[in-house]
Amino acid sequence: MKDILNIIKTILLYIFVPFRVIFLFLLLLFSNVIIHYIKDDSSISSVFLIFGKLIMFVLSLTIDISNEDYIKYMTYLYSDKKFICVFNHTTMADGFVLASAFPRSCFVVLKTILYTIFGYTDKNNEKCGSLLYVEKGKTSKKIKDSIDNRKSGEPVLFIAPGSGNIPKIPGNITEFNGKGAFIEKCSIMPIVMKYEDNSLDHNSDNGESILHSSLKLFLVNNYKIKIKVCDIIEANNDETIEEYSDRVYNIMNNQYKNM
Repeated sequence: MKDILNIIKTILLYIFVPFRVIFLFLLLLFSNVIIHYIKDDSSISSVFLIFGKLIMFVLSLTIDISNEDYIKYMTYLYSDKKFICVFNHTTMADGFVLASAFPRSCFVVLKTILYTIFGYTDKNNEKCGSLLYVEKGKTSKKIKDSIDNRKSGEPVLFIAPGSGNIPKIPGNITEFNGKGAFIEKCSIMPIVMKYEDNSLDHNSDNGESILHSSLKLFLVNNYKIKIKVCDIIEANNDETIEEYSDRVYNIMNNQYKNM
């Protein structure tokens, strides 16, 4: 009987995939429209959290983060500390997961037509501050300006130094190939995510398209994601950018293995 119920659940899951895809697309468009009519920052933050939770529901993803780690992030968010959050990036759901878990998160992303489709352009993004658009060769300056100008309670930059592909060594987090987060040697709060398995990984190294990686997000049910907020890491005066990057990577990778 249990096997029959599981088969029925799987069939229904596949049947409703097109409707869930359309609903998510409309949800993203609707959230952008609502933000245009909101004036205060606290309401914008609430809207992002609400829509983030709705997206998690549509994708059937469950986030596991301790109260201690959440409080740690919130304490630094409402402080004058100049810092960024660095996270490991392997799936197309990472941004949605973090946005639904952490208030006032701002993600560093390359300009692509994908964000324009949803209406997230430079002009309307200035209001909500959820994305920091960068172009190749201009990343470091934008990151530095954002860190230096951040005040207590304002959005915190979230950066993924990894490529978003699968790691070269199975069981590790994706290697860091970007140095934008480390050039200014600013304080870093590592955010480590560990998915239930590797089924949602974006396997672009093996020829998987962004479309395929996105669609398979709809094929899981009650999928669990663990999140760990690590302690702030400070750069040493005598270490190079590469050494700082490697030290942060090793701390995050060891935490990942222990989750």
